Amino acid sequence: MFQKIWTGELVRQHILDANGREPLNSHYFSTHYPSVYAAAERIFGSWKGAIESAGLDYKKIRKYRIWTRTGVIQTIKQMKKTEKSISSQAVQNSDKPLYMAAIHRFQSWSQAVRAAGIDYSKIRRRRSMTPEQIKSEIFALFQRGEDLAYSNMREKHQYLLAAGMKKLGEGSWAEARRKCGIRRNYRLAKYKFNKQMLCCDIAAG
Repeated sequence: MFQKIWTGELVRQHILDANGREPLNSHYFSTHYPSVYAAAERIFGSWKGAIESAGLDYKKIRKYRIWTRTGVIQTIKQMKKTEKSISSQAVQNSDKPLYMAAIHRFQSWSQAVRAAGIDYSKIRRRRSMTPEQIKSEIFALFQRGEDLAYSNMREKHQYLLAAGMKKLGEGSWAEARRKCGIRRNYRLAKYKFNKQMLCCDIAAG
């Protein structure tokens, strides 16, 4: 069996293929792909040089090494507490360093979530919510007087925002609210409203 001869282009391609799927820090690569790592150091002078030759920001790559198991767990718990989505896809889109650190420390995102004491099967079930279930959750926020502005939903209820836009609003959060019978976009800093006002809006819908 012939040994693969690593060129600079092959090393770069391997790094780019792994980007977003696996950690790219030096410890991970030297452990999992020693031949690639050795070739990178030989051709580019350092692992940092190889990463930068692939057009990636080495400072961001190094961030993955900062995360400890405890840090990953505490961050996941905080996300759950603030009702941010902790589905695999949502975290990959919103916090790639956290996601990659979890893969590095726990082998998978689901195992990291379970280590934080959260039932990941429930997280997965939320992804299959029906339009009626989504409407129910949005309406519940409305009844509690929650700020339904896009910016607040993105910060505090990211999953529900994404689900509403996808399954109710055809890409529009304003349309998703309307499908729930909510005709006004209350911003708590600007509007002062009470249950009577809520009932009037619902009736008007």
